[in-house]
Amino acid sequence: MNPYALPPIVAFALLLVLSLAVIFQNARDVNNRLLFALCLGMALSNGSSGMLHLSSGETQAIFWNKWPYFFGVASFIVELEYILQISGRQNRLKETFIRVPIGLHRWVIYAGIFFTLAVLIFTDLLIAPPEYFSPTGWEHGYGPLFIPYIGFNLYLMVCSLLVLYRGVASTPDPIKKRIRKITFAAFLGFDVYGFIVGVFLPFAGLQVHSLYSIGPIYMCLLMTYGLMRMQWDTIKDLKNGLEETVALRTQALKNANQRLQEAQVQISKYIDPHVAEKIFTGEFTAELSHQRKKLTLFFSDIHGFTRFSDTFDPEDVARLLNEYLGEMAHIVRKWGGTIPQFTGDSIYAIFGAPDTKGEREDALSCLHMAVEMQQKMKTLQEKWWNLGIQSPFKIRCGIHTGMANVGNYGSDGFMEYSAIGLNTNLASRLEEACDPGEIYLSHATWALVKNEIPCEAIGTIEAKGFHHPIQTYRVLQNEIEYNAI
Repeated sequence: MNPYALPPIVAFALLLVLSLAVIFQNARDVNNRLLFALCLGMALSNGSSGMLHLSSGETQAIFWNKWPYFFGVASFIVELEYILQISGRQNRLKETFIRVPIGLHRWVIYAGIFFTLAVLIFTDLLIAPPEYFSPTGWEHGYGPLFIPYIGFNLYLMVCSLLVLYRGVASTPDPIKKRIRKITFAAFLGFDVYGFIVGVFLPFAGLQVHSLYSIGPIYMCLLMTYGLMRMQWDTIKDLKNGLEETVALRTQALKNANQRLQEAQVQISKYIDPHVAEKIFTGEFTAELSHQRKKLTLFFSDIHGFTRFSDTFDPEDVARLLNEYLGEMAHIVRKWGGTIPQFTGDSIYAIFGAPDTKGEREDALSCLHMAVEMQQKMKTLQEKWWNLGIQSPFKIRCGIHTGMANVGNYGSDGFMEYSAIGLNTNLASRLEEACDPGEIYLSHATWALVKNEIPCEAIGTIEAKGFHHPIQTYRVLQNEIEYNAI
């Protein structure tokens, strides 16, 4: 075997493996497809060059003589397209070189390539018949157009390197800048080495064509590394960007959730927290609707508060009222009640909606709440007395259990969650009839709590809007005081 055939044969094998590795790595990427075609073209050029050196006779040598140049010249097209693609095609084509648009230079180069291929195929003006040299074997002969061909190669080299250089200088993207620098170094090294080994030394009488194959190997290895590095950096950048995006989105969601929580807290100061929670979890929708439910209904007010508000300054009245309502609202929520509204010093609370623990448990919770409210009122009364308020504040509580319509009432633009109906009116009438400091129950509520809440019957009351007397019970608070705390 001719040892001078070994470098191009090795180059053929390496370039073929590189081309397959590139295309299998990502066949859908334009850069990969162009680099695959370039590596394949150079592989075929080197392979046919090796076969020329291995030729055993003139016939074989003539057959393989022009194939290296045919594949090499055809690869110029792919080379230029790859350089344009990797350097930012659209922007580069708009630029000029010697006052001529790069796009026009491109077509001039294409015309030169096709002319060179035609001359190569149909004449011996570029590549003459092969000659045998010892010890390298068969070598190309050169025709009279080989010198212009070298000039054309120089023109192609300058245009290619200029496009690559401008591509490097124009991009702020570090990933693109790196791949363009690597590609520039690959083509510059290949072109300089190719002219020295493939042109100048042979013209000086040194037959070193076989060493020319080192140039394509260097170029394709470096470009493959550059392309793989670009894709790896892109993936890394995407990963970092994704992590950063996820972190930003997570923080944004955390901030949004914090704002929602703060909004929920603020809204809960205007509407009942149970209702606000249902709205924020999507269980309630802003539509006018209601349903029939068995509820325990509670009303209370401060006896004599109207006379107090007419006597004292509005600022003192507001301060005491806010403190009172705040303490009472806390107790209502502690026992699971829902407050549809405050009306002056009057508190309206319901048990059993929107959530229920069962009729009996709802009634018991309401009773325990009422007892604790009475105890808290005694504490507030002592505090206010020490602050100079002499009015003997006491609250009245009325409780009734029955069916009511509960849901959203109002208009499309404004609504509130409440319960209405005849049984709601009865709870209000019990509160109006109640003695200060006491808790009155209807018979329906008493039947649910009688085994745990000590009560006594106080007879019947005549309630406005009802055509029959209402059996009423009074809670014996002193006997359950220890349970209500």
